[in-house]
Amino acid sequence: MTPLLFHGRFQRAAGCVAICAMLGASIPTTVNAQSNNDPLQGLNRRTHGLNERLDRFVLGPVARGWATITPELLRESLRNFDNNIRFPIVAVNNILQWKWRAAGRETARFAVNTTVGILGLRDPASGMGLELQIEDMGQTLAVWGVPAGPYIVLPLFGPSNPRDAVGLVADSFLAVYWMYAPFYVSLGYNSLNVVNRRALADRDIENARKASLDFYVFLRDAYFQRRSALIRDMADVDAGEGVYEIDDDLYELEDEDEAVDDENE
Repeated sequence: MTPLLFHGRFQRAAGCVAICAMLGASIPTTVNAQSNNDPLQGLNRRTHGLNERLDRFVLGPVARGWATITPELLRESLRNFDNNIRFPIVAVNNILQWKWRAAGRETARFAVNTTVGILGLRDPASGMGLELQIEDMGQTLAVWGVPAGPYIVLPLFGPSNPRDAVGLVADSFLAVYWMYAPFYVSLGYNSLNVVNRRALADRDIENARKASLDFYVFLRDAYFQRRSALIRDMADVDAGEGVYEIDDDLYELEDEDEAVDDENE
């Protein structure tokens, strides 16, 4: 769900968490039968319900309105720009994971897109084999052996775990643009970026809601699998294309178990 707009460096962290929460459903994934590390499921479900209501009645309608009045080319250009200014986060985390070649490729990608791509509004680097990389401090901590901890759903923020939450705050210090931008510019940019990302993911999110019998379980498992894939550097994890492969029996089984628990109570 969209974050509240915080002052200073933590605005960037809030925006990143919101995007992760909303785009978690847009990642093509096969949901497995593992329950995952979710000991706080009762509390998490209530928080998820709050986030869902806020998305359905606030962020979703605003995002669809934005999509109505803007061409897709503009929305994609804004996404490209945001991907480009994440260069310090990606490059530094590549270095901290001892991925020297990946750090070099990210530097080359940034140089190409900033110049030929007109400040990153276009993405000619991908056509040159310098594809978008997704690296963050949460992944770095995982490579260093820090355990993820239990699954948590943050109010207004969405799916996370203690390791990724700490990593997100650390990454916010690498979002150097806040050092130079006035408060109102940073606030406006983060607000627009969250709405724009939500608009681009709208169809995938709505399809996932309709296809899954339990959207909480779908988002949770999509989050776990996406983060695992990113840590293992699996290709095309963030392509945003493909078919949702959902094991309906899994959701039916979990729903039945919950119904039994409710009857026992």
